Amino acid sequence: MRPIIGTIALIAAVPTASTWLPTARVLRGGLENNLGYLYLHGIVVNKDPKQAIAWYTRAAERGLATAEYNLGYLYQTGSGGGIPANALAAVHWYELAAAQDHADACNNLAMMYTDGSLGARDLPRARAWLKRARTVASPESAAVLAGNLEALERDMSSDQLARSESLLATLPRRN
Repeated sequence: MRPIIGTIALIAAVPTASTWLPTARVLRGGLENNLGYLYLHGIVVNKDPKQAIAWYTRAAERGLATAEYNLGYLYQTGSGGGIPANALAAVHWYELAAAQDHADACNNLAMMYTDGSLGARDLPRARAWLKRARTVASPESAAVLAGNLEALERDMSSDQLARSESLLATLPRRN
């Protein structure tokens, strides 16, 4: 089952792709992310969560938001089988993806702050991430997120709402 790795490595090494570094970085990150998916689910290769995490990590270290999100999800849920759940690691990877306007990462951060996954509930921070998620989501998802935002705001005081607005301006953004 090793030929797929050689094929993907060959595609990633195409000289024309590496002549423009940003494109090559994204291309390689996407290939590495896809390899992570294949290993995580045992598609074409033997299922190997540790290999999946290794490939996702390589792609995430290249700055691929989808890979950062995937790692965040695996650390949040521990569902990869290769790593235990770790809320702080999940937040780290989600924040990197969210800084690139990955709507699902923003939403998952909001849920973690809402449900107290990090120890205590932080509704102002949850609302700030949910507002960011709504602004970067597809129109269909934004409508659902708007409803979630309204429900969250009903549980918040005016001081919490004001703090949330201040936090919104400080959320990380990557250029």
